[in-house]
Amino acid sequence: MTTTWILVANQAEAQVYSSRQLSGELTLVKTLTNEEGAAHTRDLISDAPGRAYNRTGPGRHGMEPDTGVKEEGRRRFVKEMIELLENTHLKGGFNQLVILAAPGVLGVIRKTLSDGLARTVIKEVPKDVIGQSMDKIQGQLQRAFQLK
Repeated sequence: MTTTWILVANQAEAQVYSSRQLSGELTLVKTLTNEEGAAHTRDLISDAPGRAYNRTGPGRHGMEPDTGVKEEGRRRFVKEMIELLENTHLKGGFNQLVILAAPGVLGVIRKTLSDGLARTVIKEVPKDVIGQSMDKIQGQLQRAFQLK
């Protein structure tokens, strides 16, 4: 029997659902959270950004903080998601995978998927539906697969 897992994710939270059929009922399997994903970059960096002088004239301005901290946190969180999926797939926990994820997270997921796990992906939907009701998530699935 085919078991489909549905990964619903953004940079702060991931929910994994299971279903025997895409038009059927979803069962929540696991929720992962990333505290850093919801934080502002300024909260993740220990000190204030530096200040710089203009090359010409008396102007002075603040420099932008490096956004690499936020990106690295996103990559670590996606790696955690993928490890869960990979381990479960290797144990025969699911045959198909559907991914509904915020566009920025979906890109990192695509880069992180192993070849074996990538072959199980039957649909990707670049949409952030975390925090929405089960009915709304099922509605997104129905639209993605044009189910009735």
